[in-house]
This record gives sequence, structure tokens and C-alpha cells, in this order.
Amino acid sequence: MKLRARRALAAAMMSSALVTGAVVAAPTASAAPKAPAQTDQSAAIRLALEDVADRTLVRHQYDTTAADSIAAANELLKGLGITPFTPTVGACTDFSISTALGGAVPGPYTPGLGDLTIKLPWPLNKTVDANAIKKGEVMFGFVPVGQFSDRSDRSGMRVAWLNVNTLQSGLGAPMDGLAETIVNAVAQRIEEAGIPGAKGIAETALTPLVKLLPTNGARGGLVETGQGTVLAAIYGTIKNGDATCYYFPSLGIATAK
Repeated sequence: MKLRARRALAAAMMSSALVTGAVVAAPTASAAPKAPAQTDQSAAIRLALEDVADRTLVRHQYDTTAADSIAAANELLKGLGITPFTPTVGACTDFSISTALGGAVPGPYTPGLGDLTIKLPWPLNKTVDANAIKKGEVMFGFVPVGQFSDRSDRSGMRVAWLNVNTLQSGLGAPMDGLAETIVNAVAQRIEEAGIPGAKGIAETALTPLVKLLPTNGARGGLVETGQGTVLAAIYGTIKNGDATCYYFPSLGIATAK
């Protein structure tokens, strides 16, 4: 009986409220806007990098797996935005002679792609500076002429430099493969922006560029020189099978912004 009385009372109160307009609909619960997931940022930056690579990639009309002349090495470096230095020569332990060419480019810049400042669209609304080279840095490149069998250790080439404005200097900064240097630098910028999976993103997005870069003996090195006029010399060794080639310095100047 008490249950029936309660139900009757509740029904009566509801009817009265409907008649008098006293019932106010409860506000609909709405979830607070969520911050973009890290995975969303990763996908967005990868797509943005791929788009830039597709639109601005330098496309050479010759085989870039190896430079067959100093002229070809010169064109390859210039096509990537790297200003060539003086040509040089290397004496190899198999009694052969190898010519080569070094070069440099200051930041902010990414060889082959230009400016990689990426503006991610709404809802991320985030700007990521993914340039391989930052302000106050210089990337050095080195391309030998001929076929080379690259090995895992690519640290034989070195960079000596002097900033004549600040008197900062460095002697013997090791270089790595040219493609690896660019990809690793872009990955580092993405990681610094707090986006996970930076290495995989850079490798996937820049695959078309990497395929065009020479794989035989080409070297790259990123150096924090500070702003100013930088005098540089690229020198060292490259293994070619069982032989080792010893290169005299390739000399040049770069102006770091």
C-alpha cells in the first residue's frame, strides 16, 4: 500500500508540474574538449612532411647513387641547396686517385626540401620547426667521385671550422652518411617538439628524398657554429672495399644566420 501511495503521489506531482511549467529539462551532459592525442600529432606531422616532400623535392635527371664527375657532384650539392667548396683529391691505398667535393649550407633549412616549418591545421593549431638545420648551425656535405662500397662506420670524414666573428672553433667534428644526417636531424627536431615516433616519422616521410641521395661515400655533418662567417675544411678518409682513400681538405666559407 505504501508503494502504491508513493507512485500515486509522484504521478500527481509530475502532472502538476507539467501543467504549471515547473519542470525544467536537465542540462545535457557534454564532454569537455579533448586535447589532440599524441598519435594525432604524429600522423599530422608525417602527412605534412610527406606533402612538402612531394611538392618541393629536388628531382635529378641522372643517377644519384654515385657522382661520376666533379661536375656531377657540384650539381648534386647545388640541387640540395648546399654551396660547393673547392674540389679536392684523395690518395687511396690501392694506388688509385679519387676526386671529391665538399660544401655547406646554413639554417634554417633542410637540404632538398627548403624550409620545413610545418603549420599543423585545426584542431592541433601547432607550428613545428622540423628543419634539419637550425639558426646558428651549418650542415656540411661531401661527395666523392666514383663508386664506393659504404660500410657501417662512416665517421672517417671530419670538419674543422672557425667562426671569425665569435672565434668559436671546432676540429675534427665527425661526419656520417648524408641521408642519415638529414633524416636524423629532422627526427631530432620533431622529437624536440614533443611528438612521439620522431625517427619513424622522418624516415617514412623523407624516403623519396633519401632514395635520390648518393649512397656511395657521400657524407654529411651538422655543426653548431653560432651566427657569423665560418671558415671550414672537410677532410679525412673513406673506405672503398679493402682500400682507404685519404682526402686533402675541401675548403670553403659559410655564413651562419
